[in-house]
Amino acid sequence: MALSPQDAWILDNRLKRLVTAELVAEAARPSGPCSRDLVEVMDFVRRNPDPDKPRYLIVSTPEGFAVGVRAPVRGAAPRLRDERRHATRDDAEHAVLLHRLRDYGVSW
Repeated sequence: MALSPQDAWILDNRLKRLVTAELVAEAARPSGPCSRDLVEVMDFVRRNPDPDKPRYLIVSTPEGFAVGVRAPVRGAAPRLRDERRHATRDDAEHAVLLHRLRDYGVSW
């Protein structure tokens, strides 16, 4: 399954235009109010409109926080996306956002 026609339109006509280097930098700052553009981007990627795209999660490890991918089978263990570890959960959350944007072909 792919994006619905409505979500494809939103992606192509709204999100791809909103995501800039400045917006990505804003997303890296976890505190403070967010711009309307960032809220719109976050709302889109958080609802995972394409079920064929990976579902990411944050995994706490002894070395730091890792980005994991949910298993396609319910109840199965997630797999770590890569060996990278993030010092804070906020850093890992930002990495998840970047992975989701790349999954949808959004560049900045």
